[in-house]
Amino acid sequence: MLLQRNHFNIPLKVRFALSSSSVFSRTDTTTDSETFYHSLLDLLEDPEESQEVDELLTWWNRQIFPASSAARRPISANSALSKIRQRRIALKRAAVLDNIHS
Repeated sequence: MLLQRNHFNIPLKVRFALSSSSVFSRTDTTTDSETFYHSLLDLLEDPEESQEVDELLTWWNRQIFPASSAARRPISANSALSKIRQRRIALKRAAVLDNIHS
């Protein structure tokens, strides 16, 4: 799976890559997993770090999927992603109409 900027599993993947622990636990005595998770998310979401984060994600994706194309792949109309996007559009339209009629 290619990592995207808003991929919230990144901190967990990094944490497990750097540790011998095989499960997430709040009672982990080696690392404070919850603090690590939030700290890494804060870094990834920091606007001042956006260029470096984008470069890091690009590098990571190239390491894991060297043959992958950077081009967007077509999304099937019947795919789960397509249905989720259609629902999001419908909800946004409904919210706009509600605001107009309020």
